[in-house]
Amino acid sequence: MLKVLDDESAIKRYRRQFIRSFKPFIDEKIPVNLGHPGATVKAKALWSARLGIWMVNEKTSGNRYGHAFGAEKPAGTSHIPITCEINLPVKGVDRRMGGALAIDRNGRVFVVHRGRIGGGKKGVGKALFDDHYRGVWAIMEDGPAETTVALIGVLNSSRFVRQVSQFVRKVDRMKNLFSSRTSQVEMSFDELHFREELIGARYADPLADPASMCDHGLIVKDLYDAVSRLGFKAGNDPERELLIVNVRQEITAVFEVTTDASIHNIQSAAARLLLANTELPKQPRLIIAVPEAIDETLQRKLRKLGVDILPYNWKHDQAVFPALSALIS
Repeated sequence: MLKVLDDESAIKRYRRQFIRSFKPFIDEKIPVNLGHPGATVKAKALWSARLGIWMVNEKTSGNRYGHAFGAEKPAGTSHIPITCEINLPVKGVDRRMGGALAIDRNGRVFVVHRGRIGGGKKGVGKALFDDHYRGVWAIMEDGPAETTVALIGVLNSSRFVRQVSQFVRKVDRMKNLFSSRTSQVEMSFDELHFREELIGARYADPLADPASMCDHGLIVKDLYDAVSRLGFKAGNDPERELLIVNVRQEITAVFEVTTDASIHNIQSAAARLLLANTELPKQPRLIIAVPEAIDETLQRKLRKLGVDILPYNWKHDQAVFPALSALIS
Protein backbone atom coordinates (compact mmCIF):
# COMPACT_ATOMS: atom_id res chain seq x y z
CA MET A 1 0.00 0.00 0.00
CA LEU A 2 1.13 3.54 -0.71
CA LYS A 3 1.56 6.01 2.12
CA VAL A 4 0.97 9.74 1.75
CA LEU A 5 4.04 11.93 2.28
CA ASP A 6 3.50 14.54 4.98
CA ASP A 7 7.04 15.65 5.86
CA GLU A 8 7.59 19.31 5.00
CA SER A 9 11.21 19.03 3.87
CA ALA A 10 10.52 15.95 1.73
CA ILE A 11 7.51 17.58 0.05
CA LYS A 12 9.55 20.72 -0.68
CA ARG A 13 12.39 18.67 -2.19
CA TYR A 14 10.11 16.55 -4.38
CA ARG A 15 8.09 19.58 -5.43
CA ARG A 16 11.28 21.16 -6.82
CA GLN A 17 11.95 17.92 -8.70
CA PHE A 18 8.37 17.99 -10.03
CA ILE A 19 8.91 21.45 -11.55
CA ARG A 20 12.43 20.70 -12.86
CA SER A 21 11.12 17.67 -14.76
CA PHE A 22 9.14 19.93 -17.10
CA LYS A 23 11.83 22.51 -17.86
CA PRO A 24 13.41 20.69 -20.88
CA PHE A 25 9.98 20.46 -22.53
CA ILE A 26 8.88 24.11 -22.25
CA ASP A 27 8.76 26.06 -25.53
CA GLU A 28 7.08 29.32 -24.52
CA LYS A 29 6.06 31.39 -21.53
CA ILE A 30 2.71 32.96 -22.39
CA PRO A 31 1.08 35.74 -20.28
CA VAL A 32 -2.47 34.70 -19.40
CA ASN A 33 -5.37 35.47 -17.13
CA LEU A 34 -5.89 32.22 -15.28
CA GLY A 35 -9.43 31.19 -14.43
CA HIS A 36 -12.52 32.86 -15.84
CA PRO A 37 -13.71 36.48 -16.33
CA GLY A 38 -14.39 38.05 -12.97
CA ALA A 39 -12.18 35.64 -11.04
CA THR A 40 -8.80 35.62 -12.70
CA VAL A 41 -5.17 36.03 -11.79
CA LYS A 42 -2.33 37.09 -14.08
CA ALA A 43 0.18 34.31 -14.65
CA LYS A 44 2.76 32.89 -17.06
CA ALA A 45 1.61 29.68 -18.71
CA LEU A 46 4.49 27.36 -19.61
CA TRP A 47 3.54 25.77 -22.94
CA SER A 48 4.97 22.50 -24.30
CA ALA A 49 4.14 21.68 -27.91
CA ARG A 50 5.48 18.15 -27.59
CA LEU A 51 3.41 17.37 -24.49
CA GLY A 52 0.38 19.30 -25.73
CA ILE A 53 -0.22 20.92 -22.34
CA TRP A 54 0.53 24.11 -20.44
CA MET A 55 1.25 24.48 -16.75
CA VAL A 56 1.30 27.33 -14.25
CA ASN A 57 3.33 27.01 -11.08
CA GLU A 58 1.68 29.31 -8.59
CA LYS A 59 3.49 31.02 -5.73
CA THR A 60 3.17 29.23 -2.44
CA SER A 61 0.03 30.37 -0.67
CA GLY A 62 -0.70 29.23 2.87
CA ASN A 63 -0.31 25.46 2.98
CA ARG A 64 -0.37 24.93 -0.78
CA TYR A 65 2.00 24.47 -3.69
CA GLY A 66 -0.21 25.25 -6.69
CA HIS A 67 0.16 23.64 -10.13
CA ALA A 68 -2.51 24.31 -12.77
CA PHE A 69 -2.70 22.53 -16.14
CA GLY A 70 -4.54 22.89 -19.43
CA ALA A 71 -4.66 21.03 -22.74
CA GLU A 72 -4.77 23.78 -25.38
CA LYS A 73 -2.16 26.39 -26.29
CA PRO A 74 -3.26 29.73 -24.82
CA ALA A 75 -3.51 32.89 -26.87
CA GLY A 76 -1.56 35.72 -25.28
CA THR A 77 -3.28 37.48 -22.33
CA SER A 78 -6.36 35.32 -22.85
CA HIS A 79 -8.67 34.03 -20.16
CA ILE A 80 -7.89 30.34 -19.95
CA PRO A 81 -9.86 27.73 -17.99
CA ILE A 82 -7.96 25.26 -15.85
CA THR A 83 -8.32 21.62 -16.89
CA CYS A 84 -7.05 20.30 -13.57
CA GLU A 85 -4.82 21.20 -10.66
CA ILE A 86 -2.21 18.99 -9.05
CA ASN A 87 -1.75 20.97 -5.85
CA LEU A 88 0.40 19.71 -3.00
CA PRO A 89 0.30 20.60 0.69
CA VAL A 90 3.38 22.35 2.04
CA LYS A 91 3.27 19.96 4.98
CA GLY A 92 0.98 17.45 6.61
CA VAL A 93 -2.08 15.79 5.07
CA ASP A 94 -4.86 17.80 3.44
CA ARG A 95 -7.55 15.53 1.96
CA ARG A 96 -9.42 18.56 0.63
CA MET A 97 -6.59 18.95 -1.88
CA GLY A 98 -6.66 16.89 -5.08
CA GLY A 99 -2.96 16.23 -5.40
CA ALA A 100 -0.52 14.52 -3.06
CA LEU A 101 2.80 12.75 -2.97
CA ALA A 102 2.93 9.12 -1.91
CA ILE A 103 5.68 6.59 -1.31
CA ASP A 104 5.64 2.80 -1.55
CA ARG A 105 7.61 0.25 0.45
CA ASN A 106 10.33 0.27 -2.23
CA GLY A 107 10.92 3.99 -1.71
CA ARG A 108 9.38 5.03 -5.04
CA VAL A 109 7.64 8.41 -4.97
CA PHE A 110 4.35 8.85 -6.83
CA VAL A 111 2.28 11.90 -7.70
CA VAL A 112 -1.34 10.95 -7.04
CA HIS A 113 -4.77 12.55 -7.32
CA ARG A 114 -7.84 12.13 -5.14
CA GLY A 115 -10.19 13.13 -7.96
CA ARG A 116 -11.11 16.65 -6.85
CA ILE A 117 -10.91 18.15 -10.34
CA GLY A 118 -13.26 21.13 -9.85
CA GLY A 119 -14.38 23.10 -12.87
CA GLY A 120 -17.04 25.50 -11.63
CA LYS A 121 -19.92 23.53 -13.16
CA LYS A 122 -22.51 21.41 -11.46
CA GLY A 123 -21.64 17.76 -11.85
CA VAL A 124 -17.96 18.36 -12.66
CA GLY A 125 -15.95 17.20 -9.68
CA LYS A 126 -14.99 14.15 -7.70
CA ALA A 127 -18.14 12.19 -8.58
CA LEU A 128 -17.49 12.65 -12.31
CA PHE A 129 -13.87 11.62 -11.83
CA ASP A 130 -14.68 8.53 -9.75
CA ASP A 131 -17.35 7.39 -12.21
CA HIS A 132 -15.49 7.97 -15.48
CA TYR A 133 -11.73 8.18 -15.03
CA ARG A 134 -9.81 5.20 -16.40
CA GLY A 135 -6.16 4.84 -15.51
CA VAL A 136 -4.09 3.42 -12.66
CA TRP A 137 -5.68 3.28 -9.20
CA ALA A 138 -4.22 2.37 -5.83
CA ILE A 139 -5.13 2.37 -2.16
CA MET A 140 -3.19 4.99 -0.16
CA GLU A 141 -2.74 5.32 3.57
CA ASP A 142 -3.97 8.91 3.77
CA GLY A 143 -3.19 9.96 7.32
CA PRO A 144 -5.68 8.12 9.56
CA ALA A 145 -7.82 7.11 6.55
CA GLU A 146 -7.40 4.91 3.48
CA THR A 147 -8.14 6.60 0.17
CA THR A 148 -8.45 5.24 -3.37
CA VAL A 149 -6.34 7.52 -5.55
CA ALA A 150 -5.41 7.78 -9.21
CA LEU A 151 -1.68 7.37 -9.84
CA ILE A 152 -0.52 10.15 -12.13
CA GLY A 153 3.11 9.11 -12.42
CA VAL A 154 6.39 8.04 -10.86
CA LEU A 155 8.42 11.12 -9.99
CA ASN A 156 11.83 9.56 -10.71
CA SER A 157 10.76 8.02 -14.03
CA SER A 158 12.23 9.36 -17.27
CA ARG A 159 8.64 9.21 -18.55
CA PHE A 160 7.11 11.22 -15.69
CA VAL A 161 6.21 14.32 -17.73
CA ARG A 162 4.49 12.14 -20.35
CA GLN A 163 2.53 10.43 -17.58
CA VAL A 164 1.38 13.81 -16.25
CA SER A 165 0.44 15.12 -19.70
CA GLN A 166 -1.63 12.01 -20.45
CA PHE A 167 -3.47 12.46 -17.14
CA VAL A 168 -4.23 16.10 -18.05
CA ARG A 169 -5.54 15.14 -21.50
CA LYS A 170 -7.76 12.42 -20.01
CA VAL A 171 -9.30 14.86 -17.54
CA ASP A 172 -9.76 17.42 -20.31
CA ARG A 173 -11.56 14.88 -22.50
CA MET A 174 -13.72 13.73 -19.59
CA LYS A 175 -14.82 17.29 -18.83
CA ASN A 176 -15.50 18.05 -22.50
CA LEU A 177 -17.66 14.94 -22.85
CA PHE A 178 -19.65 15.97 -19.80
CA SER A 179 -20.02 19.58 -20.94
CA SER A 180 -21.28 18.54 -24.37
CA ARG A 181 -23.67 16.08 -22.70
CA THR A 182 -22.05 13.29 -24.67
CA SER A 183 -22.06 10.60 -22.04
CA GLN A 184 -21.85 7.85 -24.65
CA VAL A 185 -18.32 6.63 -25.22
CA GLU A 186 -19.31 3.57 -27.22
CA MET A 187 -17.46 3.26 -30.50
CA SER A 188 -19.06 2.87 -33.88
CA PHE A 189 -16.87 1.95 -36.83
CA ASP A 190 -17.94 5.09 -38.69
CA GLU A 191 -16.20 7.17 -36.06
CA LEU A 192 -13.30 4.90 -35.16
CA HIS A 193 -10.48 6.82 -33.56
CA PHE A 194 -8.12 6.59 -30.62
CA ARG A 195 -9.37 7.80 -27.24
CA GLU A 196 -6.78 8.15 -24.50
CA GLU A 197 -9.53 8.44 -21.91
CA LEU A 198 -10.46 4.78 -22.53
CA ILE A 199 -7.00 3.50 -21.53
CA GLY A 200 -6.73 1.91 -18.12
CA ALA A 201 -8.92 0.48 -15.39
CA ARG A 202 -11.69 1.84 -13.19
CA TYR A 203 -10.50 -0.02 -10.11
CA ALA A 204 -7.34 -0.74 -8.13
CA ASP A 205 -5.53 -3.99 -8.95
CA PRO A 206 -3.72 -5.17 -5.79
CA LEU A 207 -1.53 -7.57 -7.81
CA ALA A 208 -0.20 -4.98 -10.25
CA ASP A 209 3.09 -3.14 -9.78
CA PRO A 210 1.98 0.49 -9.55
CA ALA A 211 5.19 1.96 -10.99
CA SER A 212 5.16 -0.14 -14.15
CA MET A 213 1.42 0.38 -14.58
CA CYS A 214 2.01 4.15 -14.82
CA ASP A 215 3.66 3.40 -18.19
CA HIS A 216 0.70 1.38 -19.48
CA GLY A 217 -1.17 4.25 -21.13
CA LEU A 218 2.02 5.59 -22.74
CA ILE A 219 2.77 2.19 -24.30
CA VAL A 220 -0.75 1.93 -25.73
CA LYS A 221 -0.44 5.45 -27.18
CA ASP A 222 3.00 4.70 -28.68
CA LEU A 223 1.68 1.46 -30.18
CA TYR A 224 -1.23 3.34 -31.73
CA ASP A 225 1.20 5.86 -33.25
CA ALA A 226 3.40 3.06 -34.61
CA VAL A 227 0.43 1.23 -36.17
CA SER A 228 -0.83 4.49 -37.73
CA ARG A 229 2.58 5.25 -39.25
CA LEU A 230 2.41 1.90 -41.04
CA GLY A 231 -0.80 3.08 -42.73
CA PHE A 232 -3.35 1.06 -40.78
CA LYS A 233 -6.61 2.48 -39.46
CA ALA A 234 -6.58 1.98 -35.71
CA GLY A 235 -8.56 3.00 -32.66
CA ASN A 236 -9.96 1.64 -29.41
CA ASP A 237 -13.23 1.02 -27.64
CA PRO A 238 -14.30 0.25 -24.05
CA GLU A 239 -13.41 -3.46 -24.47
CA ARG A 240 -10.27 -3.27 -26.60
CA GLU A 241 -7.12 -1.29 -25.82
CA LEU A 242 -6.21 -1.04 -29.49
CA LEU A 243 -7.63 -2.52 -32.68
CA ILE A 244 -7.10 -2.36 -36.43
CA VAL A 245 -9.87 -2.37 -39.03
CA ASN A 246 -9.71 -2.96 -42.79
CA VAL A 247 -11.48 -1.05 -45.56
CA ARG A 248 -14.64 -3.11 -44.94
CA GLN A 249 -14.59 -1.96 -41.30
CA GLU A 250 -13.82 -5.49 -40.10
CA ILE A 251 -11.59 -5.87 -37.06
CA THR A 252 -8.40 -7.56 -38.27
CA ALA A 253 -6.15 -7.25 -35.22
CA VAL A 254 -6.61 -6.57 -31.49
CA PHE A 255 -3.86 -5.71 -29.00
CA GLU A 256 -3.38 -5.99 -25.27
CA VAL A 257 -0.43 -4.35 -23.54
CA THR A 258 1.36 -5.73 -20.49
CA THR A 259 3.93 -3.77 -18.48
CA ASP A 260 5.78 -6.87 -17.30
CA ALA A 261 6.22 -10.36 -18.70
CA SER A 262 4.98 -12.33 -15.68
CA ILE A 263 2.95 -15.43 -16.45
CA HIS A 264 0.00 -13.98 -14.50
CA ASN A 265 -0.08 -10.80 -16.61
CA ILE A 266 0.30 -12.63 -19.91
CA GLN A 267 -2.40 -15.17 -19.05
CA SER A 268 -4.73 -12.34 -17.99
CA ALA A 269 -4.07 -10.46 -21.23
CA ALA A 270 -4.71 -13.60 -23.29
CA ALA A 271 -7.97 -14.24 -21.44
CA ARG A 272 -9.16 -10.66 -22.08
CA LEU A 273 -8.34 -10.96 -25.78
CA LEU A 274 -10.15 -14.27 -26.16
CA LEU A 275 -13.24 -13.26 -24.18
CA ALA A 276 -13.66 -9.87 -25.88
CA ASN A 277 -13.34 -11.17 -29.44
CA THR A 278 -14.84 -14.66 -29.60
CA GLU A 279 -18.18 -13.48 -31.01
CA LEU A 280 -16.79 -11.41 -33.89
CA PRO A 281 -17.86 -12.64 -37.37
CA LYS A 282 -14.22 -13.19 -38.33
CA GLN A 283 -11.51 -13.99 -35.80
CA PRO A 284 -8.92 -11.18 -35.79
CA ARG A 285 -5.25 -11.56 -35.06
CA LEU A 286 -4.80 -11.39 -31.28
CA ILE A 287 -1.56 -9.76 -30.09
CA ILE A 288 -0.04 -9.18 -26.66
CA ALA A 289 2.67 -6.51 -26.41
CA VAL A 290 5.28 -7.49 -23.80
CA PRO A 291 8.46 -5.76 -22.56
CA GLU A 292 10.73 -8.77 -23.07
CA ALA A 293 10.94 -12.19 -24.68
CA ILE A 294 8.82 -14.83 -22.96
CA ASP A 295 9.26 -18.52 -22.30
CA GLU A 296 9.07 -20.53 -25.54
CA THR A 297 6.74 -23.12 -24.01
CA LEU A 298 4.25 -20.43 -23.02
CA GLN A 299 4.60 -18.76 -26.41
CA ARG A 300 3.84 -22.07 -28.17
CA LYS A 301 0.70 -22.53 -26.07
CA LEU A 302 -0.44 -19.01 -26.94
CA ARG A 303 0.07 -19.64 -30.64
CA LYS A 304 -2.26 -22.65 -30.41
CA LEU A 305 -4.91 -20.23 -29.08
CA GLY A 306 -4.21 -17.82 -31.94
CA VAL A 307 -2.37 -15.29 -29.75
CA ASP A 308 0.88 -13.68 -30.95
CA ILE A 309 3.56 -11.95 -28.87
CA LEU A 310 4.90 -8.50 -29.79
CA PRO A 311 8.03 -7.49 -27.82
CA TYR A 312 8.74 -3.80 -27.19
CA ASN A 313 11.54 -1.81 -25.61
CA TRP A 314 12.20 1.79 -24.62
CA LYS A 315 14.08 4.36 -26.69
CA HIS A 316 14.44 7.37 -24.42
CA ASP A 317 10.86 7.93 -23.20
CA GLN A 318 9.14 6.20 -26.14
CA ALA A 319 8.08 2.57 -26.47
CA VAL A 320 9.23 1.04 -29.79
CA PHE A 321 8.05 -2.17 -31.45
CA PRO A 322 10.75 -3.54 -33.82
CA ALA A 323 8.72 -6.59 -34.97
CA LEU A 324 5.42 -4.76 -35.50
CA SER A 325 5.58 -4.35 -39.26
CA ALA A 326 6.42 -8.01 -39.89
CA LEU A 327 3.66 -9.15 -37.55
CA ILE A 328 0.73 -7.18 -38.95
CA SER A 329 1.65 -6.58 -42.59
